[in-house]
Amino acid sequence: MAELSSRLRQRLRQVADKHREQIESLVGEAGPLIRGAFGTRARICGVPGCHCARGELHESKYLSASQAGATRQVHVPAGDEIEVQDGVARYRRFRQVRTELTKSAKEELELAEQLGLSLLKPYPAGNPLPPPKRRGRHKGGGGVSR
Repeated sequence: MAELSSRLRQRLRQVADKHREQIESLVGEAGPLIRGAFGTRARICGVPGCHCARGELHESKYLSASQAGATRQVHVPAGDEIEVQDGVARYRRFRQVRTELTKSAKEELELAEQLGLSLLKPYPAGNPLPPPKRRGRHKGGGGVSR
């Protein structure tokens, strides 16, 4: 029992350190964050003598994101390309760290639960009270129990 609780404490400290690093990463983000995908589109303008008629297409940059269930695209002028591209990359990193933060928080709670159970002493010795029942959603569950 002491060995198990020691391992759980050690793992809980590791996860808590990782959690703190993730929080610092989020707090340290200065932005701006730009939601969406940054892309390039090649097109033909339709002018018969233009170089695009010979296969050298015009390129334009755009930002694409969903809005009310539909994808919306906006043109990004050449002067804003780097700012938008960097903002989109920061947004993706921010969301990724936020997802990792959620996972580590869940792991911390699970480890805290396991540690508490590992430290639980049955009492009284001859006829101990039952261990606590788990509250909330069970791992792998999520559906309605029947």
